[in-house]
Amino acid sequence: MIIDVSYFSLASLISLALFLAIIIPRAVLHVANLLAGRLTGRVVAVDRWLVGIAVAILFCVAFGGAGVLSQQARDLASSSEAVALSFLLFATPALLQVLRAFAHRRTRTVSLFSQVLVVLAVISLPASMAIPTAAVLQATSAPTGQPGGAPYDNPAAALANSRYFTDSEPVNDPDDYPIATYLSQNASWTIVAPRLQGVRHQHFYRQIPIFTSFWLDQTTDVLSFEATDAFGVLVSPITHVRANWAMSLAVLLYKILCAVVLVALTFDPLVAPLVVGVQRMFRHRER
Repeated sequence: MIIDVSYFSLASLISLALFLAIIIPRAVLHVANLLAGRLTGRVVAVDRWLVGIAVAILFCVAFGGAGVLSQQARDLASSSEAVALSFLLFATPALLQVLRAFAHRRTRTVSLFSQVLVVLAVISLPASMAIPTAAVLQATSAPTGQPGGAPYDNPAAALANSRYFTDSEPVNDPDDYPIATYLSQNASWTIVAPRLQGVRHQHFYRQIPIFTSFWLDQTTDVLSFEATDAFGVLVSPITHVRANWAMSLAVLLYKILCAVVLVALTFDPLVAPLVVGVQRMFRHRER
């Protein structure tokens, strides 16, 4: 089984693993501490952000478990009405951690450890979106060998379900996207992994890095104020079908999410001084 992973996708996947390895125990222990405090009558300070992260993680686990155990849940994941929200559900813990650090920063209580978590959360956003994307495509892809369709094991899943994704411009016109072409040729790593006996839908694992690249492009598009889009700095070999309203809505909501992250990260160093300056100017005029 051959898996092509860009270095950027690999960084996002590793960051997601580290972020979850840190934030899940913290959130679970905090909720357990709150419950123990309720039972013993002990006063425990409530971190509403950690509680929200714990609830979001619980929903993610329930959603993923239901998809594994229930065909009806897989059918629900493939319906257009559930696509956008199921994607954003997996990115919620990272968003809440960024907002948690922002809220604490406003009270000057943010720590270096929290800042590290924010960095991991931001970098892990594309990977957190890639997993439900691959799950949706797994539920809706055409079977192997269907006439006119791509192989069911297509790592890009570009043609296996044309309702959601298609080939991107760099694939069709590489000369017009020299930076994207260079990145695809020199910033990727090919993994030859053994096939796991008894594991169904192995294409799911092959598609996650590809979809991580796709959501990485959507992330950098917003965080760079669309500079990457303007100069054709793309990593993913696929793009979404804009005629599909559910997928377009998912991309729109995700970009709004990234915009919220951008505002939270830049408020103090960039926006806050401007706000304070404007307030002082108006106070001076009133006098």
